[in-house]
Amino acid sequence: MIRLLIVDDIASTRDNLRKLLGFEEDIEVIGTAGDGKQGLEEAHRLLPDIVLTDVNMPIMDGIQLTERLAQELPASPVIIMSVQGERDYLRRAMQAGAREYLIKPFSHDELVAAIRRVHQLEEKKGTFARAIAADGTAAPRAAALGEVIVLFSGKGGVGKTMLATNLSVALAVETESRVALVDLDLQFGDIGVMLNLDHSRSITDVVDSETLEPEMLNEIMAQGPNGVRVLLAPISPELADLITSEHVRMVMTELRKTFDYIIVDTSSHLADFNLEVIESAQHVLVVTALTIPAIKDAKLALKVLESLTVDPASVLLVVDRSDSHSDFNKDSIEQNLRHTVGAQIPYDPRVVGDSINRGIPFVTSSPEADISRSIRELAGALVPSGGQPVGAGVAAGKADDKRKRRIFGR
Repeated sequence: MIRLLIVDDIASTRDNLRKLLGFEEDIEVIGTAGDGKQGLEEAHRLLPDIVLTDVNMPIMDGIQLTERLAQELPASPVIIMSVQGERDYLRRAMQAGAREYLIKPFSHDELVAAIRRVHQLEEKKGTFARAIAADGTAAPRAAALGEVIVLFSGKGGVGKTMLATNLSVALAVETESRVALVDLDLQFGDIGVMLNLDHSRSITDVVDSETLEPEMLNEIMAQGPNGVRVLLAPISPELADLITSEHVRMVMTELRKTFDYIIVDTSSHLADFNLEVIESAQHVLVVTALTIPAIKDAKLALKVLESLTVDPASVLLVVDRSDSHSDFNKDSIEQNLRHTVGAQIPYDPRVVGDSINRGIPFVTSSPEADISRSIRELAGALVPSGGQPVGAGVAAGKADDKRKRRIFGR
């Protein structure tokens, strides 16, 4: 049973919530309180699994209650309810330590799902903590760190997200490696839509965590195609403000311990955390297209990388939607940008459109298409010499020649 404490200054709201949750076999309302001070006292007395509290209350409001509970009863996570949907309230709630923020009016299903989600995450964290305490160590991890591959562009609409999703699947299939895909376009990320994934969990789930354990990260990440694990962007643009450089740094550090390759789809906005990830990446793919604005922005993007002292050898210029009928070609782009074109992705609107609408990467739905072959070749160019993934996972023991055949054999 999930033992729940309800804190709200309106008696009818408390009664309605109790009746509403009374139909759930796995949830038990063990107590109620009419203000934050009384709620804190009841929480100490009852030790609930979850505290469900309103924001606006007398004596002690929901934000203050959440802060006190986070300090005094960290095993009793808080779900905040409020009629206030403004970004400032949401930010303050998450900073105080709230696990969820429900905007009134919410449905019965939304409430129950939030309660179960928070409880499940707490159980996972507790199980992992007990396992560490039992033997004094965490599970063995690979000594080598995974390689970070960042896709970056100075302009949206050049196919960067499409490349990120298909490249991650190609790497997973062709190298049999552990691959993670991260959506760092925090305001308007589309990876979840591109892969038709459940968006109930996202990077915002790390906001209230001082540390990020492998078990928690595994719980947050969605299961993508062909074994690719996906860390989704926030479901709503205003939640992006909750993510700091420290959160991103914590996520990337843990991902490099767990995965062989981490594909990062960034936004065109030069936020601090995007710049930090770019600077630390082993490969930076600058994506452009055959239009004057896209080429102009690619030139600016390359200048940004130069100013960041990114190793030029790690920068790969990728021309998407390459078309023989265009006014531009490989030579003219290289002359204009003064940078070698490392890969050209052919223009195939039918295959790409069908892939996006179905939520299935075209490297698996249309493996023999020229565009799929070009993605596999791009994956091959990014694999270290010998085709060996950098991490020490299951794939590390495979023979080099087999990997080369898989990557370049089609």
